[in-house]
Amino acid sequence: MFKEIISSKKYWISVSFIGLGFIVLFSLIEHIMQYSGLAIDSFINDKIANGNWVRYFISRVAGGLVYGMIMAYYFELRKRKSNR
Repeated sequence: MFKEIISSKKYWISVSFIGLGFIVLFSLIEHIMQYSGLAIDSFINDKIANGNWVRYFISRVAGGLVYGMIMAYYFELRKRKSNR
């Protein structure tokens, strides 16, 4: 069943949407908690300046991908078990 779920196109579409939602929501919450509002200058200095943007971008994409894969697998598995 694992191989069937992983190889389906619907699974990867779900992964991308769930992962993108996670990236946006997590980044927004982290920004508000860390910078207490819309401190764009502080954000740019901390996360984007001096080549730190690569690390920031890769961490967001990797986190979103992992979260999306786990949640999409869970939802697909639950759906398939309920259809039996």
